[in-house]
Amino acid sequence: MLEPLFRRAAAADIPAITRLVNAANSGDGNTAGWTNEAHLFHGNRTDEAEVAQLLAAPGARFVLSMGVGKVIACAYLRVTAKDAYVGLLSVYPLRQGRGLGSELIAECERIAYEELGCERLGITVITSHRPEVAAFYERRGFVRTGKFKSFERKQAREGKKVDGMLLEWMEKTLSVPAVRESRVRFLSTPI
Repeated sequence: MLEPLFRRAAAADIPAITRLVNAANSGDGNTAGWTNEAHLFHGNRTDEAEVAQLLAAPGARFVLSMGVGKVIACAYLRVTAKDAYVGLLSVYPLRQGRGLGSELIAECERIAYEELGCERLGITVITSHRPEVAAFYERRGFVRTGKFKSFERKQAREGKKVDGMLLEWMEKTLSVPAVRESRVRFLSTPI
């Protein structure tokens, strides 16, 4: 039986989300995939307590991409008023480069616009040391705003390898034609 590519996370998914985010961001020591941050940080990007806290926040959810019963990609989506924020976009390293990240962003856009009534979708990106990540989002319609803040996550405080990392706010205006490009598909190949 084929499983839907996207579904909303439940509390039982917290361990899988945590493993995925850490693997995609090199918390497992792996340098596979273009999203790894081994050159920027030591250790894990997140832990189960943080994922549980994010999942429990009002107006928040994790959107999961599934492949034969396993979480292969995820994104955190949170709504504030008429805007939505997407973060922790992660794709299992051996699945990167196949369009899953783009499909997941499109699904988050669809949810934000059609289900939650949001007008804009924002994301923060380490543009100071990861210009290729900013370029990825620009190709998907996000615009750099020039609004920066320092990277203050626990990972940066405890395991930062470089100084001066800045997060830039990027955003995208949501519209009917853009969100209709997203389609729920089915995936039958194992990871």
